[in-house]
Amino acid sequence: MRVLQLAPGVQATAGAASATVAIPDDSSGNRAKLVRISVITASEMVVVRPVTSGLATVTTANGLPVIDSEPCLLWVAGHTHIAHIRARTNDCVFNITPVENY
Repeated sequence: MRVLQLAPGVQATAGAASATVAIPDDSSGNRAKLVRISVITASEMVVVRPVTSGLATVTTANGLPVIDSEPCLLWVAGHTHIAHIRARTNDCVFNITPVENY
Protein backbone atom coordinates (compact mmCIF):
# COMPACT_ATOMS: atom_id res chain seq x y z
CA MET A 1 0.00 0.00 0.00
CA ARG A 2 1.25 3.45 -0.88
CA VAL A 3 0.97 6.15 1.79
CA LEU A 4 0.33 9.71 0.67
CA GLN A 5 2.00 12.54 2.53
CA LEU A 6 0.15 15.84 2.92
CA ALA A 7 2.06 19.12 3.03
CA PRO A 8 0.67 22.29 4.65
CA GLY A 9 -2.09 23.77 2.53
CA VAL A 10 -4.23 26.86 2.23
CA GLN A 11 -7.84 27.62 3.08
CA ALA A 12 -10.09 29.79 0.92
CA THR A 13 -13.71 30.90 0.82
CA ALA A 14 -15.70 30.57 -2.39
CA GLY A 15 -18.35 33.23 -2.86
CA ALA A 16 -20.86 34.31 -5.49
CA ALA A 17 -18.14 35.69 -7.80
CA SER A 18 -15.30 33.68 -9.30
CA ALA A 19 -11.95 34.17 -7.55
CA THR A 20 -8.52 32.53 -7.51
CA VAL A 21 -6.09 31.28 -4.89
CA ALA A 22 -2.44 30.38 -5.48
CA ILE A 23 -1.65 26.68 -5.45
CA PRO A 24 0.44 26.01 -2.32
CA ASP A 25 3.97 24.66 -2.54
CA ASP A 26 4.83 21.14 -1.42
CA SER A 27 7.04 20.52 1.64
CA SER A 28 10.19 20.89 -0.52
CA GLY A 29 9.16 24.37 -1.66
CA ASN A 30 8.21 23.30 -5.19
CA ARG A 31 4.86 24.01 -6.83
CA ALA A 32 2.54 21.10 -6.03
CA LYS A 33 1.59 18.74 -8.85
CA LEU A 34 -1.26 17.00 -7.04
CA VAL A 35 -3.61 18.58 -4.49
CA ARG A 36 -6.44 17.37 -2.30
CA ILE A 37 -9.45 19.67 -2.26
CA SER A 38 -11.88 19.29 0.61
CA VAL A 39 -14.92 21.37 1.51
CA ILE A 40 -15.17 22.39 5.17
CA THR A 41 -18.59 24.10 5.16
CA ALA A 42 -21.30 21.50 5.80
CA SER A 43 -23.83 20.89 3.01
CA GLU A 44 -22.05 23.20 0.58
CA MET A 45 -20.26 22.80 -2.75
CA VAL A 46 -17.37 24.59 -4.44
CA VAL A 47 -16.60 24.46 -8.15
CA VAL A 48 -12.86 24.55 -8.94
CA ARG A 49 -10.59 24.61 -11.96
CA PRO A 50 -6.79 24.77 -12.14
CA VAL A 51 -5.68 27.83 -14.12
CA THR A 52 -2.43 29.52 -15.15
CA SER A 53 -3.33 33.03 -14.09
CA GLY A 54 -4.55 34.74 -10.95
CA LEU A 55 -7.03 36.59 -13.18
CA ALA A 56 -8.75 33.48 -14.62
CA THR A 57 -12.34 32.57 -13.81
CA VAL A 58 -14.47 29.47 -13.37
CA THR A 59 -18.20 28.88 -13.68
CA THR A 60 -20.41 26.07 -12.48
CA ALA A 61 -20.55 24.90 -16.11
CA ASN A 62 -16.78 24.54 -16.75
CA GLY A 63 -15.37 23.52 -13.38
CA LEU A 64 -15.17 20.47 -11.14
CA PRO A 65 -17.80 20.39 -8.36
CA VAL A 66 -16.53 19.27 -4.94
CA ILE A 67 -18.97 18.63 -2.08
CA ASP A 68 -18.33 18.46 1.65
CA SER A 69 -18.61 14.66 1.88
CA GLU A 70 -16.35 13.83 -1.10
CA PRO A 71 -12.89 15.43 -1.23
CA CYS A 72 -11.06 15.04 -4.54
CA LEU A 73 -7.51 14.75 -5.83
CA LEU A 74 -6.72 17.16 -8.64
CA TRP A 75 -3.64 17.13 -10.91
CA VAL A 76 -2.43 20.74 -11.11
CA ALA A 77 1.05 20.45 -12.69
CA GLY A 78 1.68 23.42 -14.95
CA HIS A 79 -0.94 25.58 -13.21
CA THR A 80 -0.37 28.40 -10.72
CA HIS A 81 -3.84 29.01 -9.25
CA ILE A 82 -7.16 27.37 -8.48
CA ALA A 83 -10.18 29.33 -9.72
CA HIS A 84 -13.23 28.80 -7.49
CA ILE A 85 -16.86 29.78 -7.06
CA ARG A 86 -19.61 28.59 -4.75
CA ALA A 87 -22.20 26.32 -6.33
CA ARG A 88 -25.02 26.76 -3.82
CA THR A 89 -26.53 29.70 -1.93
CA ASN A 90 -23.96 30.13 0.87
CA ASP A 91 -20.24 30.93 0.80
CA CYS A 92 -18.13 27.79 1.03
CA VAL A 93 -14.85 27.31 2.93
CA PHE A 94 -12.48 24.74 1.42
CA ASN A 95 -8.89 23.51 1.82
CA ILE A 96 -6.26 22.94 -0.86
CA THR A 97 -3.54 20.59 0.38
CA PRO A 98 -0.50 19.42 -1.62
CA VAL A 99 -0.15 15.63 -1.84
CA GLU A 100 3.27 13.99 -2.05
CA ASN A 101 4.71 10.46 -2.40
CA TYR A 102 2.18 9.47 -5.03
